[in-house]
Order: sequence, then structure tokens, then C-alpha cells
Amino acid sequence: MKKRVLGIISAVLVGMMLAAGCGSKESGSADGQAASSGTEEAQEQETKEAEEESASSGNAKKIGMVVNYAGQDPYQTSYYDTMVSYAKEQGVDLQILDPKGDSTTQANQVQDLINMKCDCIIIWPVNSEAAVASARAVTNAGIPCMTANTRISEAGEEFIECHVGPSCVEESKQTAQEMVKQLGEDAKIVEISGPAGYSAALERTQGLQEGIEGTNIEIMDSQTGEGNREKCQQIAENYLVKYPKGQLDAIFVYDDNGAFGAYNAVEAAGRCDDVKIYAGASGSYETLDWVKDGKIAATVMQSPYYDAETALDMAVKLANGEAPDSFDNDIETPLATAETVDMLEMEEW
Repeated sequence: MKKRVLGIISAVLVGMMLAAGCGSKESGSADGQAASSGTEEAQEQETKEAEEESASSGNAKKIGMVVNYAGQDPYQTSYYDTMVSYAKEQGVDLQILDPKGDSTTQANQVQDLINMKCDCIIIWPVNSEAAVASARAVTNAGIPCMTANTRISEAGEEFIECHVGPSCVEESKQTAQEMVKQLGEDAKIVEISGPAGYSAALERTQGLQEGIEGTNIEIMDSQTGEGNREKCQQIAENYLVKYPKGQLDAIFVYDDNGAFGAYNAVEAAGRCDDVKIYAGASGSYETLDWVKDGKIAATVMQSPYYDAETALDMAVKLANGEAPDSFDNDIETPLATAETVDMLEMEEW
């Protein structure tokens, strides 16, 4: 009897233990399922986020660009920085390369961008003639190509979709016409032109000539300042020696960088009263102060910010398979004189 009771108790205990064990197992299984379910949900959420990120990344257009020389002057530096920041703001995958003013390096960089399989390539030509081969290579690779700021030679226009930037002829023409208005039609002037072989330099010289057409204004001398302030100052100093007081009315310079150098020479020679400075175009806010102070008699303002943003917008449009509305897409370039400078707000240009 005792043995039977102990057996019953043992059976009950074993049953309880088994039940407890099963309960524990079932409880563990339920917790495991909940944990597993939570992990799966987390994984699903992570996968969804990854897919969304991947899709977003996949939709980002890869735009390649070769600039001219980002650090050469304030305009190009501002243009470069704006292009980089604006691309980030717009969610554009921008591959931007700087050949530092060397056309051979630029040609190699264009090939690098082709190899990167960019959706569109922007070329700011170091040399308008040399850039033709690069534009042809881009087009042959089946990639839309455009130029920005500086034009390619006419022979290369068939290889690009469009051009975005200032009209260098028109802006220089505007400045020249204002010069005629201020000095009269019989003035004697000299020119300090831009870099040799650079289309913008050739076009601003053309604008000067068109602006004085039909007058008696004489361009007595012309030399290239190569876009370098110090060299422009040196050329201006030589001009002032060659043409003493009464024989020279103005120095017409390629840009504001050259105008700063030319004015320094005029000021040092004590010729501020008889020799005025005119700049074909300017891209630095500092120039507005010089115009306001009368150091630069007139210039046309060209915004590096608007220039860069307009170019990137067009590149994205081409990358999406859209055709430009026109081949030439000129940015606005308002005239700045001592009378108008206060009306030129930064946002406007």
C-alpha cells in the first residue's frame, strides 16, 4: 500500500514535472514566435528602407562636369562651389573635375566621365578648339553633351545639345555702348583682352567693336592680360607711359579681375581724372563697391551663382531625355554704373 501511494505520488510528480516542462517549452515557443515575429518586422522595415534608399539613389542622375580652372579667380571659385552645393541640394550625383586650365588634362577628364557612364556631361572649355574632340567623344558614347559659361568652337556645336551661360558679345557690347555714352564718340581707348584662344575673350572683343561701331572711337592698342590681375596691371602701366595725359581716355578690360589691376596702375600714375576703366563683364560682388566709388566707370554684372544653377538644371533636363527649348540659353547680365549700382540687389543677378 505504501509502495502504491509512493508510486502514485511519484507519478503525480513526474506528471507535474512533465506538464511544467511542456508548459515551459510551450511558453518558450510562444516567446520565440513573438521575438521571431518582431525580428521579421524589423527586417522587413530595414529592407523596405533599403529599397527606398536604393530606388532614390537609382533615380539620381549622374551629371559629369569639367570646369576650366576653379581656383583661378573669384568667379570660377564661386561657380564651382555653387555647382557642388546646388547638386547636393537637388539630389544630383555630380562628378565634377578641375583640369586647372590645361586642355590636355581636360580631354582626359572628359574620357574619365564617359567611363563613369554619366547621364549627361557638361564641358566648360579650357580651349574652345580643343574641346571639339571631347564633345565628339561624348556624343559618340551616346551621352548628351552641353557647354557651360564658355562656348565651344562653331565646328563643335553639332556635338552638343545646347549652351548655357552669358552672352559675352552682348554684355561687352552693353559696356561699350555705355562707354560711348559717357565719353562721347571721339574717345581714344586701349584694350586689355582676355586669354588667347578663349572664346569668351574673343567674344568680348567682338562686343567692344560692335558697341563702338559707327563712332570715331579709336582702339589704339590691344594686348592680352591672360585673365591675370598682375599682368593686366603691368600692361596698363605700360599703356600709361606710352600714352601720356591727353592722349588716352579709357582702358577697356576683359573682366573685373583685370579692371582691378588696371585701376591700380591708373591710381599709382595719378591718372584717375583722365583715364576711365570699363570692364566687359564682372562676376564679383566686390566690383559693385568699385563701381559705386567710381573706380570702374561701367561694367555688366554676371552672376556665378545663377550661371552654375542654370547649367545644372539644364544638364538634369537633358539627362532625363528632355530637349532644350533653344540652343542658346543666355543668363541675364544687368549693366552697372554709379547711377544704377544701388538698384542691383544680389538676388537679382
